[in-house]
Amino acid sequence: MTYNTRRFLIKDIREPQENEFVFGCAERIVASSEFNRMVKFLEERGFKFKPIDNRSLPDDFHGDRLVGYRIEYEEPKKY
Repeated sequence: MTYNTRRFLIKDIREPQENEFVFGCAERIVASSEFNRMVKFLEERGFKFKPIDNRSLPDDFHGDRLVGYRIEYEEPKKY
């Protein structure tokens, strides 16, 4: 039995561009600097993050409260 595996050589590592956001799969997303960078990016473009009251959110399988945000778009004010 042979496996056809493709191998890659990493030649360059780059920082994410301002509109790219990368999260680790085991990371608590809302506590990460990447999540905070994403929120700042969206807020600068007119989106507002409003936290959802955690009492109205369900618990996860570990009994921990979930974190939720309502995202609203505010039209830029024209002067």
